[in-house]
Amino acid sequence: MVRTDYAFYFRPNSSFCSGLDKADWQKRIDGTYSITGNQLKMKFLNDGSEKIILLSVTGETGQSGAATFVRLNISTAVPNGFYKFVRSSGKTDGFYFTDGKFKRTATLTTNNGDGGSYTINQGQLGLKYDNGKTASYSLFNDNNQKQIVVINGDIYYLDEEEMAKHGDIAKPTTTTAAPIVTTSKSNDILEAGMNLMKAANQVHGGKSLDNLNSLKAVMSTNNLTLTMMADFNRQIVRLESSLQGNVILLEQMEGNSGWSFDGTGYAALTPQRVTELKRYLYCGILGLKAPILEKSTATLQTTQYDLSSIMVTVNSMRAGYIINNKSNKLEALIMVDPLSGTTTITYSDFKKTGGIMLPYTEIMQAGKHAQTITYESYDLNPSFPANAWTKPNKF
Repeated sequence: MVRTDYAFYFRPNSSFCSGLDKADWQKRIDGTYSITGNQLKMKFLNDGSEKIILLSVTGETGQSGAATFVRLNISTAVPNGFYKFVRSSGKTDGFYFTDGKFKRTATLTTNNGDGGSYTINQGQLGLKYDNGKTASYSLFNDNNQKQIVVINGDIYYLDEEEMAKHGDIAKPTTTTAAPIVTTSKSNDILEAGMNLMKAANQVHGGKSLDNLNSLKAVMSTNNLTLTMMADFNRQIVRLESSLQGNVILLEQMEGNSGWSFDGTGYAALTPQRVTELKRYLYCGILGLKAPILEKSTATLQTTQYDLSSIMVTVNSMRAGYIINNKSNKLEALIMVDPLSGTTTITYSDFKKTGGIMLPYTEIMQAGKHAQTITYESYDLNPSFPANAWTKPNKF
């Protein structure tokens, strides 16, 4: 398994630094950010890409794809303890801090490693080795998050077992950096996950949502106008893409196959694209419909601060649902695909339409790149004519 650490320094002037291993990290600007509601939107200067972090109600944690973020502060003191970082290659680095002294070592139970004294000034950790060598690192921590420190952009975890072997503490404690609720009983996990999904169903419309059999939505993104039509009984999805009022692409999925038409000829949809269009029927807000939940398994992954993560499987598709514990509202959808990687859709600007709480803004993020989708209208339970699904000869 490859572990990736993300660490950013956010300043009050709306700039951020992602190079916490750089000597100029305190002044270095790698991008700008803004916060709207519970969404922290970052824009990177090097390539113009964007990243969205979905903040909890308290702002102490955040979620972006499969990554969980924890808020820390610029350090004014270094917590005593042995902190370890394990690289993907298996190599281990460690820092042991105690009473103004440090030791750079991978394990406390050996005599290997260099040591000396340290100072800390506004997050700048200065090391002075006994042999005269010096080094300087950025350091972030928090008095309420004593299990972790971020040194030079890498996350180091307090290794209590190692300290227990060394005699610093009597035995390891079970304190964690954040309250994470898990259960060992699979039936309990399934029941808890489904209960959260059913609660979200009620918030987003209940019976009105359950009785949704067809849908037409008009949305815009990147100068394109998208018109999506879905018939849930017939399992058909049609997506029309237009540029400046001219249709440039038509895609239609029915069952497990489909086609696309660009005005000159037809092509079969790839299995990947079929799955992507099928998500309009089974995932997100529509995945909360009672008839869909009856076919689904919902496994509670974690409950952390104000958000719960639930893994849902339906019709051979898997998606992670992020649900707000206080409002029971669906905040985000996480999809992991072997080909396209992790895609996160965050929902905002909810409005009640036809008795259903629907998002009018979605932000789709894959890697650093984010795409904003704005919904112009929803038409609930429209009656589509028979020729609505026929193949056109031209645009």
